[in-house]
Order: sequence, then C-alpha cells, then structure tokens
Amino acid sequence: MTGREQWDAPGTARRVLVLGGSGFLGRHLTAAFHRAGWQVTAVSRSGEAGPPAGGPEPAVRMLALDVPGADPGTLTDVLTRTAPHVVVNAAGAVWAASEEEMARGNVLLVDRLLTVLPRLPRPPRLLQLGTVHEYGPPLGDGPVTEAAALRPVSGYGRTKARASEAVLGAARDGALEATVLRVSNAVGAGLPSASLLGGVAAALAAAPGDGAPAVLRLGPLTARRDFVDATDVAEAVVAAATAPAAVPLVNIGRGTSVAAGDLVRRLLAVSGRPAELVERQQPAAGPAAPGGTAYAQRLDITLARRALGWRPSRELDHSLRCLWLAAGDPPYASGRGARK
Repeated sequence: MTGREQWDAPGTARRVLVLGGSGFLGRHLTAAFHRAGWQVTAVSRSGEAGPPAGGPEPAVRMLALDVPGADPGTLTDVLTRTAPHVVVNAAGAVWAASEEEMARGNVLLVDRLLTVLPRLPRPPRLLQLGTVHEYGPPLGDGPVTEAAALRPVSGYGRTKARASEAVLGAARDGALEATVLRVSNAVGAGLPSASLLGGVAAALAAAPGDGAPAVLRLGPLTARRDFVDATDVAEAVVAAATAPAAVPLVNIGRGTSVAAGDLVRRLLAVSGRPAELVERQQPAAGPAAPGGTAYAQRLDITLARRALGWRPSRELDHSLRCLWLAAGDPPYASGRGARK
C-alpha cells in the first residue's frame, strides 16, 4: 500500500512530519499543512515552537530531536510513532553557519533520512527543500529550468546540492517516493536577520524611535533575484505532498527577477521609519550573503504549474509587510524566529 493509498482510505487523517518545524520556512509549512487539514508534527532541536507565521498559532505537536546526531534506532522510533504519510525536510544550516555546520545540517541529516526511511514498512513520501543557490550563476539570460547544470558558489549552495542529489538518486533507485523543491529567495514573517531583507527589518525595528534616521550600511544591491512569498512556498510544498505522483525535481519561485536594492527600498517605505541607506561598492569580507553577487537570476516555474497545479499568488509588497510586522514582535526580535 502506498502512502497515498493509506490516506485515501475513508476516515484516515493525513499526517505530516516537518523537520525544522520551528525555523523560518518550517513555521510557514506547519501553518499551511494545518490549514489544509493535516495532522502536523514538527521536529526541532529544542522541541519548542517558534512564533506563528502570521495569524493564530496552529495546533502542532512538537518533538525535540537532533536528526543529524540521532542514531538510526532513535530516528526509526520517532517515525514509527508519528507514522507520517509525508516527511518534509525544512531543516538545515544556513548562511551564518560554518562550512562544517552546513555539511552536518544539510548533508548528514539527509543521509540519516535516506538510511532510515526506505526501511520502514510503509515509507512516507520525502519532500526535500532545496535552494536556488544550488544552481549558482546562470549561463544565459533566460529563466533557470530544472535541467540546468549545478554551479554553486557558496558552501550553502554546495552542501544543499549534495543533499538534493542524494535524494534524487534514492528516488531514481526506487528506494522511496521523493521530491526536491528548489526554492528561490523566500520573504515573509520571521525571515532571519542573517538574510539581506531580514537584517534590514531587524535594524529598522531596533533603531531608537527618536526621529533620527537609522543608518543602514549594506553591500552592493545591484543583483537581481527571484523572490517569492513564504506562504506561497508553503502552499507549493502542500501541493507536492498531495500530488498523485512524486515529481522528482521542481522549481518554486515567482519566475521573475527583482533588484535587491528595489526590495530594500520598498521595505523602507513599508516600515515608515526614517533611514539612510549607505551602499558599499564592494561586498564586505567573509562568506557571501544571499544576493551578494551581482548577476540576474529567475526560475522557470512551468513544471510547478503543470505538475503541482501551483502558482504564486501573493505580491512581494504583501511579503514585505508581513516581514515588517513580525520584526517588531518580541519572539522574532529576540532571535527566536531564526532557530531551527
């Protein structure tokens, strides 16, 4: 019996296990699955729920587990007890982490899953959240399709690419049903301060309310990137969970590119806070930040429309408003919102 046959049975509730459920996208995912009527279990290292991703907090069961550090028996026990039809991997190490931390959080975690999931009596469908940074700089001016060669230029992109390729290999071998969703730059409530827009929102929220402009010193903002609303991303993942057959690889974005500087200025306008923007001509030393390299990139989302029946529906100004409203909320402002 396949996972889909299990939840098609009359009276059967659909169950999803979200790894990284207290992180930025994880919280949007748990909310979206809850709205769609799923029973949601979220896993994080702390076992604590992050602040809700806008609106009332959904009823979500929280579990504490460090998946990369868990032995196969412990992970098998968690999966057996929760009996998910779908596992979503939204966990991992992001931009502020070291390369070693990224390898552990992005690659080792997936290795653990691919060891355990196929051995279960009824393996769930695995949805792996990949990233546009796996592609690296595009070779031409057109949209990036799923067939594009991978040319990641950062530790984040390299480790996420390794994880995605492992999942795709397992799916090709018939070990389990799986989909890799390569997600563009998501924007919304709880966006971590390590990101460009999250950092700007945090700086504006922390500025003294004395009327003096906040001075924002940023790197070059000429890069054009594909930005997409975080709730739209979460709804794409729900669509992938319910698709009749697992699509091996699918791009999730808006399919258009926007200059990073344009979004920063739109965020300043949304905030209503006085600010002075100082743009450096050269990026600061250290690891490259998202959008820090000046090339244009947008994803081809034709397959997402055709195979998942999904398309983005929210404007980026809405995403920026959600980001700004959450930036002043104490759980987000304390940094809790960035934890996975």
